Amino acid sequence: MNKSDKTKNQLIQAVIELLRECYDISELTSRKITERAKINLSTINYHFGSKDELVNIAVNKLIEEVSHSYFKGNNAEENPRNKLKSFLISICDMVVDYRKYTKDTIPYILLQGKFNEAIQILPLVKACFEEGKSDEECKIISYQLISFLQLVFYRSDEFKLFSGVNIMNKEERDRFINMQTDLLIR
Repeated sequence: MNKSDKTKNQLIQAVIELLRECYDISELTSRKITERAKINLSTINYHFGSKDELVNIAVNKLIEEVSHSYFKGNNAEENPRNKLKSFLISICDMVVDYRKYTKDTIPYILLQGKFNEAIQILPLVKACFEEGKSDEECKIISYQLISFLQLVFYRSDEFKLFSGVNIMNKEERDRFINMQTDLLIR
């Protein structure tokens, strides 16, 4: 790992630690981040362009960690549809658990971020169809599942007014995920 990558990782780790400690994303200042990382204040803009970019990358990394831990400990015997639903539920639970800052980062993820979760669920979507859908169709379904969930979380109040589903309520959220998955994966 070169010095530049090491510095980037230090900054990302500092943000992750601070995110776990703070209750308001506005408390996360560049000064606090660089003090935690023991790095010069100007390095954030040098390596990431802005503090917002760094925070968004750190939040995405947290989501990736949840994804990786899910797949690492997942039961290989479970059927693909149930695995997919369980994965979506675990990601959504994490988004709600960290909602103090995930809502602020969803626009970035939707508009600029990588759709890592769509890539991660692609094998599960393909397994659900057992060759009944093309690769392209499975990719579109994966993308639909993830991007729609992100939009629903970002506009949760409007979604609740429109649908009556409170995505912040665990029972309603799980029911919604089951419904959405059943609509796209038959």
